[in-house]
Amino acid sequence: MVVTGYDDRHGCGYVLSTGDDAATDVPEARIVSHRGLTVRATPELAALLLDALTHRPTAMLGWSGPEVPLTLDDTTVLGWLTHTVGGVLTVTGGPDGHSPVASS
Repeated sequence: MVVTGYDDRHGCGYVLSTGDDAATDVPEARIVSHRGLTVRATPELAALLLDALTHRPTAMLGWSGPEVPLTLDDTTVLGWLTHTVGGVLTVTGGPDGHSPVASS
C-alpha cells in the first residue's frame, strides 16, 4: 500500500509505504519497524509515527471508534492516518479496496 497525503495542520506532505511497496528504497524515506512489520515514510511522518508508537499507541478505525492498539498493519495504520493525522489522503493498493481514499 502507498499512501500520499498532505497534513494542512503542520503544512507538510507525506508518503507512507507498506508491504511490498515498503521494500522499494526511496530517497530520504525513513524505515519504521514495530512488532515484525516495517513501513517507509517521509521523515516528518516517520517521526510522528514513532512518537505515537511510543507515547500514544492507539488508532481509531472509524470516526466514532473503536480505538485499537496502533500497529503497522495496513488497516490500522490507514485508520491512524485518516483519523489522527488527518488531511487529504490518496491510497493505492489499500486494504478492502480502499483506493483511493480522501479524508479531511
